[in-house]
Amino acid sequence: MIEERLSALLCRTCLIGCLIGTVATLYFLAGLAGYVHSPFANFAVLIVLAASALFFLFHFFALPFETNWVGRWIWAALLVILIAEVLLGFLPPTARDELTHHLAIPKLYARAGRIIEVPIAPYAYYPMLLDMLYTPWVYWRYDFVAKHIHALFGFLTGLLIYAYSARRMNSVYGLLGFFFFMSTPAVLRLSHWGYIDLGITFYSTASLLCLLRWRENRDAFRWLALSALSLGFALATKPNGLVACLLLSLLFALVLAKPPRKNLRGVACELVLFAVLTLLPFLPWLIKNWLQTGNPFYPLLGRFFAAKTAAVTDAASFAGLGIFEKRELLYGENIWQLIGLPLRVFFSGQDDNPQYFDGVLTLVLIGFLPWAFKGKWIDEKKLVAIFAFCYLLYAIFLVDLRIRYILLMVPPLVFLLVYGVFNMYLSIERPAYLIAGLLIFAMWHGTYLWRYLQAAETFAYLRGKETREDFLLRALPEYAALQFVNQKVPQTAKIYLLFLGRRAYYCERDYFHDPGELPAFLMGAIRAAEDPREIGRTLKNKNITHLMVREDLLTRFLSDNLTPSQSQIWHGFTANGLKLAFREREYAVYQINA
Repeated sequence: MIEERLSALLCRTCLIGCLIGTVATLYFLAGLAGYVHSPFANFAVLIVLAASALFFLFHFFALPFETNWVGRWIWAALLVILIAEVLLGFLPPTARDELTHHLAIPKLYARAGRIIEVPIAPYAYYPMLLDMLYTPWVYWRYDFVAKHIHALFGFLTGLLIYAYSARRMNSVYGLLGFFFFMSTPAVLRLSHWGYIDLGITFYSTASLLCLLRWRENRDAFRWLALSALSLGFALATKPNGLVACLLLSLLFALVLAKPPRKNLRGVACELVLFAVLTLLPFLPWLIKNWLQTGNPFYPLLGRFFAAKTAAVTDAASFAGLGIFEKRELLYGENIWQLIGLPLRVFFSGQDDNPQYFDGVLTLVLIGFLPWAFKGKWIDEKKLVAIFAFCYLLYAIFLVDLRIRYILLMVPPLVFLLVYGVFNMYLSIERPAYLIAGLLIFAMWHGTYLWRYLQAAETFAYLRGKETREDFLLRALPEYAALQFVNQKVPQTAKIYLLFLGRRAYYCERDYFHDPGELPAFLMGAIRAAEDPREIGRTLKNKNITHLMVREDLLTRFLSDNLTPSQSQIWHGFTANGLKLAFREREYAVYQINA
């Protein structure tokens, strides 16, 4: 009975995820048809998200009644995390990718009333399943709800981990896995940001677990269907879903090859079902990009498709370098540091530091691996390990290494962690040492949660002692200049954002920024100009009326990249073609003279 109940919980949680993904896909199609302002479309998203949150809360608050006193203590720690993340989620958005992408692009959709092309932002062509869920809230000006939606996917992933681990062992180990996933510092941080990484983590984990469940009974096609649909929604969430698809398809092939083998017709039916249902949620995004650019995977795979729109490359990018050359050039790392990258991600991560992976994992994820591969379900453990470590190798060798890019491997490592703890507990004479070690890791994770609460200075804002505007003025150095633009610059203005890191979410006027990190358009205007007035004419031809500039960075960049004659033309333009309108905290707004 317990096993059936936990299987039902796993199935229902996956179904909830597929329901959310289906509504987000329908919203995407409605948005393409011009119905972003439709009450029906927006309230459909609200109702499904509310029902999903209630589903999670109902099962979460039932967990302490299904376990012993040890499990209740673990559940209480999870409740603390839940409350803290909900509180942090009420703060206004300030994280970089919220302001450049995951809220900024939906805001453009809400302003236009439809899903439009945004050529200045190549990432706007990526699949954006979760961003569709954020769009109604941005339209209603409740943008902080995006953080709660993202956190919901994290907690639903924890529920998947609980259902799987409790079914294999018992509820205490299920809660232990739930806790160590949610308390991983990177997950704690992402749970109060309006990003998408927890969404793709949920869908890839659901696909993996349903595939393992189908492996137990090849005639239970509902598990295969859920696995394929979840994988399709992972593809529709973020580009690294393509890697998850490759690895899970490999695991699917391994399951097909293992005895008992079906006849050719049975295998063909399984292949077709898996392929069709995986492609179905991803197909609308492929068709949209193909119609707009000629490349269904734009801006990726440009060498295989003759796109109508040229993929943007940054002149200062390191696209032609391998990961080792890149890290040696950027950070001066030696050969031993480079060889040790797979281990370093678990113990040397730091928030907001790209050299140290821009996030924090935890050693506990690999600390119990020597004990994990004992006892039952060895083949299943191997499949889980293959997924986790192949995904890590992909991240190291093929992309810039960031913790959030490899988050998909954390749930599989949590499964192995729980197996390791279970096997160690059964084999050692003094379990108190094991419990003490786990408590030390739990308290260490707790310091990160406290640090995030303190860094955000949460409680003054939540108690109403600080307004939203005051919070943003304190949290974002560029906000004062954006506030000036929103209040003082004419509605018809168009702002060229220079060295703002494309953080355009709070700009209420029409704006332009370069697709890459560097001001390529401005450099082109300066280099093509024969006199200062030509720079102004080039900007005017783009309908640009104002510049908003991080002055110190622009000055340094131009001094390093302009010839003496180009510098003279630029200084002539700034002297006569620009009028300073506002300056504060190294950010300035200039009006272009007619």
